[in-house]
Amino acid sequence: MRLLLNTIMLEVNRWSPDHQLSQPLSQLLPAVSRAGFDQLELWQYHISTLDQGQSEDLAHQLRTHGLRTPALGAYPSFHLEGAEDEQMQAQLDRVVATAQVLGVEIFKIFPGRLASAEADAAQWARSVRRIGHLAQQLERHGMRLTMETHGNTLCDSLASTQRLLGELQGGQHIGLCFQPYTAHDTDQALATFDALAPAIHHIHLQNRRLQDRSTTRLADGDWTDYRRFLPHVKASGFDGLLCLEFTAGLFPPEGQPFDPQTVLDHAVHDRRFVEATWDL
Repeated sequence: MRLLLNTIMLEVNRWSPDHQLSQPLSQLLPAVSRAGFDQLELWQYHISTLDQGQSEDLAHQLRTHGLRTPALGAYPSFHLEGAEDEQMQAQLDRVVATAQVLGVEIFKIFPGRLASAEADAAQWARSVRRIGHLAQQLERHGMRLTMETHGNTLCDSLASTQRLLGELQGGQHIGLCFQPYTAHDTDQALATFDALAPAIHHIHLQNRRLQDRSTTRLADGDWTDYRRFLPHVKASGFDGLLCLEFTAGLFPPEGQPFDPQTVLDHAVHDRRFVEATWDL
């Protein structure tokens, strides 16, 4: 088991329409290293505008701080056509190039930005073809593609995920990044994990409270009972990546600034919780 920190949690504008960074990733690296993390999952928008030279400089800074980047998370759309598709593909190619420079092993994507029930036959076929092309591109560069089980994508239900995997037939070069489909139902999360386990190479960890839907430390939420989930995953023989995606402190109280250090402090508690629970 390798435990990663997802850099998405360190950016307050993570869900803004333009993803404008409040500070570059390079400025966050010293604090990440001091917090005891040594492996990262990079959020696409932390690196998507970097050119070759800037990518090489970031790789040097990561090495200086003793940090590795086994995974990167990207959010392409595969159903687009015309100029929109050309623009998206150009951006995706740049992210793939940066991932090469940074030594990424697993290139995690949203499998499109269209819900499976909304995709017509042509959009589904186009998406399958383009995901397969991306997987081949990544394989040539020594990377594996994983698709996140997430709402409003082609992996937004167990049935659609199984269908997509079957049509792609990518073997070990195409897998899944798992997170539960259904909030506040650990039994269903476990059953879905078991159904997809052979394809899962990567797991996102986050928790929330039902009462106010706020993000929490893993031990404090009721979205998923990680005291049950993590030992189950270990017992299954899983030996891929675990990634702390979200934690407490993502949304500061009204009138207070966002503080990445506060988020990192919560993430440290989550890391200790995962390590202790994994070893039960």
